[in-house]
Amino acid sequence: MQEIEREAGVRIVIVGAGGYGRVVLDILTACGYRELVVGFYDDAHAVLPEEIKGVPVLGDVGMLKSMLSVEELYVVVAITENRARMRVANSLRGAGARFVSAVHPAAHVSLEAAVGDGAVICAGAVVHTDAALGSHCHVGPGAVVERDSVVGAGAWVSGGAVVGVRSHVGARVHLGANSTVGRKAEVRDDLRVPPLTNIVGEGE
Repeated sequence: MQEIEREAGVRIVIVGAGGYGRVVLDILTACGYRELVVGFYDDAHAVLPEEIKGVPVLGDVGMLKSMLSVEELYVVVAITENRARMRVANSLRGAGARFVSAVHPAAHVSLEAAVGDGAVICAGAVVHTDAALGSHCHVGPGAVVERDSVVGAGAWVSGGAVVGVRSHVGARVHLGANSTVGRKAEVRDDLRVPPLTNIVGEGE
């Protein structure tokens, strides 16, 4: 999990100035990083207000790429659609972006879990020991990722969903709210699992 020090000159930007961007800003604020957040970037910046929650909207993703050529910035990509989030993140990585994970202090993430850069973990989420979360994944409020399980890059685990012991959720999967992936079950890349779905695992 990418950690940042509150040293002079550290700056964080959020890509995506919609509702999810406000959620990420709230998490960063709860972490004590609000003063490090210098702005939002969004391709729809022309129709957005100049500021959101007191944080300026600075321009589009192309403008951010130009900034990355001259300045080191930490980035959180706050785009809800999984493929779009990964496409933008990969493009920014190629332009030199560094990514920070936004982990709410009211989440429980085991010190023995592996969390990829750019992940967002909401209040009340639980990530157990030896679980692995890929880069730019989302774990919603009250979601549980059990021990020894894997959540692929760019996946979205909605609020209240449970990823069972030693199960595997593929890249860019969307797990709907209160869905369950059973023990040792596998969800293939890019699948969209409806809310309240129970994917039966081994021995269930």
